[in-house]
Amino acid sequence: AHRDLGRDVRGTGGAAFGDGVSAVRFCAVGAGEGRDDDDDGMARRLTLLVTSWDGTARRYACRAREIGDVKSLNSIDLGAPALCGTFVGTDEDAACVGCLDGSVRFVDFKTGAFRVVGAHDDGAVSAVEYDDATKKLFTFGWDRTIRAWDLTKDERGRAVSTTKTAGKCYAADLRDGKIFVATSDGQVLAYETRDLVRGVDGDDGRRASEAPPRPLINRRSSMRFQTRAIAANIRGDGFVAASVEGRVAVEFIRDEENDKRKYAFKCHRKTDDASVGEIVYPVHAVAFHPVHGTFATGGGDGYVNFWDGDAKKRLFQSPRYPTSISALAFSPCGSLLAIASSYAHEERENNKPEDRVFLRETRAEEVTPKSAKTS
Repeated sequence: AHRDLGRDVRGTGGAAFGDGVSAVRFCAVGAGEGRDDDDDGMARRLTLLVTSWDGTARRYACRAREIGDVKSLNSIDLGAPALCGTFVGTDEDAACVGCLDGSVRFVDFKTGAFRVVGAHDDGAVSAVEYDDATKKLFTFGWDRTIRAWDLTKDERGRAVSTTKTAGKCYAADLRDGKIFVATSDGQVLAYETRDLVRGVDGDDGRRASEAPPRPLINRRSSMRFQTRAIAANIRGDGFVAASVEGRVAVEFIRDEENDKRKYAFKCHRKTDDASVGEIVYPVHAVAFHPVHGTFATGGGDGYVNFWDGDAKKRLFQSPRYPTSISALAFSPCGSLLAIASSYAHEERENNKPEDRVFLRETRAEEVTPKSAKTS
């Protein structure tokens, strides 16, 4: 149905989440999404990674055009709260997870084992991203560093490069060789991944040059309050950032273009008749549609909104989910949206709703830019 919340991934089995869902991510192997496999004639299988504060990394299989065909593949207990995760390129059996204790763990879903790749010195790992261009894993920590790891070598816990940031790394995204980072001191940074690992001395795990890499962006965020999520647009020329204050900013890499085109807007808010003013919810998640370039936001109000950033218009609002939206991810061709409905403690609730992940089929009117609809 048009207004459905989607399919609960636990509908066909799998244990309940023991704590909040922290991240969802599809494997890029679904680039042929919608085509038939040679072996079974069904739409190509997609693989979804889900990490949780309960210390698990889980995999689910689904079909791009058969949302009812969802299967729990396996769950691995990492022994520490898992805050973020990503597949290693197009390998659906290999993932990397960042944990609250600062560790970075490589997960082999085929064998059910994991190993510690390395660790940040102090505090949690807030984001992990694998870069196909450099074949490196990039991790972002509360210890004010961006670290690169070579998963093909036994570096005995040493990062191949470490880049310092002025503030704690709270949110990050990587697309087409560009990294975008939001930090605790209100800065937004962007780098070319190749610049972060250029001149690396593989023998001692240190950068050969003492000069820090030159960022593409190093500017103050246009939002007054802490950035909660950041996502690179599909054109590679900008990003969207979301804050804890129910606000989203659309910005661009080039300063001249950013000065002319950047803007911010309020969202995920509601008027409370029983009190003065409005209730403002944090925006926990942002995800770009990989084909149309529109984007979705998920907030503490339990709604998912779809936006046309160029037209500055909202395209669609989902029905309300059971609780906060903690994470979002589109499938590689955008036919599915993974939605984590997981309470983020924005308000005092006596009865915490069950943590759940939904798969929702996207419809053309929800994700197609307004300009494309009228052309």
